[in-house]
Amino acid sequence: MGKSFKNISQAVKTGYHDNALTGDAALRRGIKPYLRSVLLPELKKKAPYFNIEAVRKMLKEKGIEVDNATLKDYFYDYMSAGVIHDAGRGWYSGIAEPFKLDTGPVKDFIRRVEKAFPHLEFSCWSTEQINPYMSHLLAKFATFIYVDRDLMQSVVDEIRTWKGYTVYLNPSSKDAEKTFRIEQKTIVIRPETSEAPGTGESHAAPIEKLLVDLAIEVEKLPILSRGQFQEMAWRAVSSARISMGTLSRYAKRNHRELKELFDNKLTD
Repeated sequence: MGKSFKNISQAVKTGYHDNALTGDAALRRGIKPYLRSVLLPELKKKAPYFNIEAVRKMLKEKGIEVDNATLKDYFYDYMSAGVIHDAGRGWYSGIAEPFKLDTGPVKDFIRRVEKAFPHLEFSCWSTEQINPYMSHLLAKFATFIYVDRDLMQSVVDEIRTWKGYTVYLNPSSKDAEKTFRIEQKTIVIRPETSEAPGTGESHAAPIEKLLVDLAIEVEKLPILSRGQFQEMAWRAVSSARISMGTLSRYAKRNHRELKELFDNKLTD
């Protein structure tokens, strides 16, 4: 039967940490309680999300090498015990409550698009959906719809026949300076990005897609300042648990980094 340790420092000093990669039972009993009682609380205090690489880095700083497979085993047990929660693709969180994005602001628009194009694949979100996380509420909103590039013109032509709607086809920053205005029913049509987070049958974009898309839009359109966006985004992801792994992957697909979205409060 393997030897157990009173604390991780004793385990490391004995040299047993050299056997971490072999899954030595004595070291397992030393590291696992340490992670749970010391390191994980420290990580959760720093930020609402952290990834497995951050854990390995902190362990390495203390002279401890543990492979990903072993850490994942530990983390599976921690999640089962409710100590931490899955945040997707190697990310974890201390936030238990899953994020629920209000899809009410886009439901009517989605139904109308579905009626006009029964077989169209698209995703949709509105700036009205972020209002609960804004320090200053938005008074006017824009709805964004993402479709296959080859079908954008057909969708624009249809929406232009709808009374009261103002629609913009993939506007650039230069276009925005000249013509873009947010009116009562403003629609922006963009080409869908490959590997975008799925919407299922609802067509309503999940929060992970909305935040990355909006980070791109504030660079092009006069919707929010960069600071307003970052403040809103951090408040949103801190209020309930999102899939940070999904958001990170989609951000990278669009050549964006987490530190850009969250004002250096979170990094990949």
